[in-house]
Amino acid sequence: MANTGWERNVGGPRLRWLGIVFVLAVGSLVLYYIQERSWINKQAMKAKWFMGKSSFDLPLFRNRWNPSAARMVRDKTAMLITEKSTDFPMSERVEKQQLTSKTTSKTTKVPMRKTTVKSATPMSFKITEKFSKNVASKNIHVPPIVLKAAYKSTHVMPSFSSVAYAKQLKFSLASESNKRFAVGDILSVVFSARDKRNNTITNIGDFFRASIITRKSKSGAVGIITDHQNGTYTAEFQLLWSGEVTINIQLVLPRQATDVIERTTRENPVEMIKFQKRYIVGNNKTYTLCNIDPVIFNDATVCNYSDPRAGVWWYCEKASDIPCNTPGHHSTHKYEAPVLRAGEEKLFGRENSALKLAISGSPSKITVKKGRDPLSHRRRCVHGLATPQISGFYRRGVWNSLVCRNRHFSNKAEWQQCLAGKTLHFMGDSTIRQWFEHLVRILKMTEALIPDAVHSTGPLLAHDSVHNITANFRIHGPPLRAGWTSTLHIKYVANAIDEIQGGPNDVVGITIWAHFTSYPVEVYKQRMEAIRAAIERLLQRSPETLVVIKSANTRTGSELIAGDWLAYNLDLIMRKIFHGMDIVLVDAWEMTTAQDWHRDALHPADDIIVQELEFLCSFICPL
Repeated sequence: MANTGWERNVGGPRLRWLGIVFVLAVGSLVLYYIQERSWINKQAMKAKWFMGKSSFDLPLFRNRWNPSAARMVRDKTAMLITEKSTDFPMSERVEKQQLTSKTTSKTTKVPMRKTTVKSATPMSFKITEKFSKNVASKNIHVPPIVLKAAYKSTHVMPSFSSVAYAKQLKFSLASESNKRFAVGDILSVVFSARDKRNNTITNIGDFFRASIITRKSKSGAVGIITDHQNGTYTAEFQLLWSGEVTINIQLVLPRQATDVIERTTRENPVEMIKFQKRYIVGNNKTYTLCNIDPVIFNDATVCNYSDPRAGVWWYCEKASDIPCNTPGHHSTHKYEAPVLRAGEEKLFGRENSALKLAISGSPSKITVKKGRDPLSHRRRCVHGLATPQISGFYRRGVWNSLVCRNRHFSNKAEWQQCLAGKTLHFMGDSTIRQWFEHLVRILKMTEALIPDAVHSTGPLLAHDSVHNITANFRIHGPPLRAGWTSTLHIKYVANAIDEIQGGPNDVVGITIWAHFTSYPVEVYKQRMEAIRAAIERLLQRSPETLVVIKSANTRTGSELIAGDWLAYNLDLIMRKIFHGMDIVLVDAWEMTTAQDWHRDALHPADDIIVQELEFLCSFICPL
């Protein structure tokens, strides 16, 4: 069949129509690409930045002094979300990640080295591998390396105000709101924060204090706080005296503040407080820096003064031409408190102190009628007794132990009769030096003059020759925040315990906490575990020796370096380490928390110290 022009013309319009559609589609795609090219490029860059591997990428921060993987993952996630990345030239990025600059020994003046932690990309870290290899080649024992974070401080805190939050907190009685109270009853108080719509604010992990007080009669006791993990807290009090009783609940720090404290400790695990050693050779003075981890000295030669048996790691830069075993003097060099991020100052009080804000509630006071005497069935004081959650209370300004029948002395003769023939070995920090000082004053003992010893760090020695009473005090080894102290007079506590033969006339009193708050808890834990082992050796060779551990006490100061939150956590570790041992615990934390007629202080008031000593004597000469 012959082809006709009509059949050819039928396909022509269809092809032209398809061509027009094709051209329009291609043109639309070209226009779309031109218009949206910048958006596509931005997304491609974003994907490349998110998925790409940089030569500077390092694993998550794993501080072996203070491991907390879950919190670190959370912190890293927050940093990636809230902070911008900065691309530095390679040489500059290496410099930005450098943790400390090399320091060399100088003569005639203290090397006032300024250590600056410069910004880096989020969560980037520097490990000084060169020095680690250098130390290993010299067969020097190195503790677990402490890594240090270099954060870019662009983080801004959300609009959380501790003061505003404290105003939202209210307490009320639990189910006993209409009950008549008597001595021996349990008072339960519930408290939480609520927003304007009366919804509970689920702030979990706040740091509170709870006590009941009768200010007029100087009576007081602590409460046991339970965090129900839903924004609600309960405080339970044992009613121990009659009369009008005031309920006192304080917000010490909200959880947001304690998170900042823990983060700054991870970021600055070693260098918040710096120490130094001074050598005097002829007319020249040479100063070198010291700390618990030699890595911070980069590739400088170090002197190793560590003693693993005593739970101690301590290093100083080596002074040129001076042997490491040359005696010198130790002191604090300087404090470098961590810098808060923008907005975090609202979480703390003045100079980063604890808030300790009173919470309002109703009723704020209750009337307690007479009931059964809480002191009627106490046991005789012997070492090894368990300490209950509430270990005692003040009544008319006098501490009454719920552990056992504690003593109270009315004159010097009673003290002398109790302590006759005893030797008291006090070791630790200045809060137990107060025991030595008060006994010397009460007993009017004669102090011995020890060459080159200073009173603040000792060693101190006093004697009552008539009643054969000897008391001595020795400071614990570094880290030690103190003025110039001869290194010949510094002895690690575990080693000092090993030198005590022990016996029924020996009393060993120990407290260590105040100088360890700026370090990760693992540093403190290792020291206390070594002391526990030394106590076990002492009790094995002389079971009749009385060993007393004094807890931390409440205090003031920057919460980032030395506040109540840090001290409280060390105190919990101490109690766990010594739990179950045949020793005596003097609960100074409770004795300072249960009263409000003295302000918090690193060194508690005289009447509190005297009652700590009376409790100690209750085990030396029990009723």
